[in-house]
Amino acid sequence: PDPVFHRVQRQPQTNPLRFIFVGAFGYRKGGDLLLGALDQLKDEFPFELVAVGRPESPFLESLQASVSPGLWQRVIFKEQLTYQQVAAELGAATMMICPTRADVSPNAVKEAVVAGVPVVGSAVGGIPDYVFPGENGLLFPAGKLGELINTLRTACRHRRFSRGQVEPASLEKTRAYLSPEL
Repeated sequence: PDPVFHRVQRQPQTNPLRFIFVGAFGYRKGGDLLLGALDQLKDEFPFELVAVGRPESPFLESLQASVSPGLWQRVIFKEQLTYQQVAAELGAATMMICPTRADVSPNAVKEAVVAGVPVVGSAVGGIPDYVFPGENGLLFPAGKLGELINTLRTACRHRRFSRGQVEPASLEKTRAYLSPEL
């Protein structure tokens, strides 16, 4: 396997914060929660959201009326990226947001943690196996918009996460656990 995510050169963008979401942008992956939370936080700090993956058309259209036009100006959709291009996006991201309602083997989270990107993720499926609260990210209960909003606030004020950094020991641990050799 190509260890491209282990070799990501981190140069996190912090002004504005650059959030990244990777996956099918739909209900199951929490796209509505993500947009709802960011819409609530849009006046608290500058940010942009890069959504890597295919937006589910009817789902996305149904959300357009429920969030402010100002939020849509901060969302960038990128489809059909190669894994090298995803790795480059992780290099620039301040943090990943993974508000999924259901996940078993969260590949995007695995890629982010070995790249050294802080993750704000749902405490569901395999995500808690890779996100260690306070070290490389924060967890919140799946499907809970208010909890996601509060967790994002905390992450954006965190001394490391707000700068796109994780605890070095946590990065070393996840890189060893998710090594290409294993």
